[in-house]
Amino acid sequence: MLQLATIILGLAVLLALLTPLKARSKADRVIVIDILSFQVLGLCILLAFHDQNPLPLQFGLLVAMLGFLSTIVLSRFIKAPKS
Repeated sequence: MLQLATIILGLAVLLALLTPLKARSKADRVIVIDILSFQVLGLCILLAFHDQNPLPLQFGLLVAMLGFLSTIVLSRFIKAPKS
């Protein structure tokens, strides 16, 4: 069951990587980046369960923080007034 979840999540990551090519606006691309960070976090959690090793959870925490910060920074960059 764990392998099936990993395969499905891996396919979701691949589909999400193709989505920015179709996204029309910059906001859509930022949302895709946020979704990708959550999917990578899910892969880290599944890896931790599979190997029974807590190290991927630390990497997952780092990915979650960087994903959140990148979403905030990119959304402010999009919202910034043009001079």
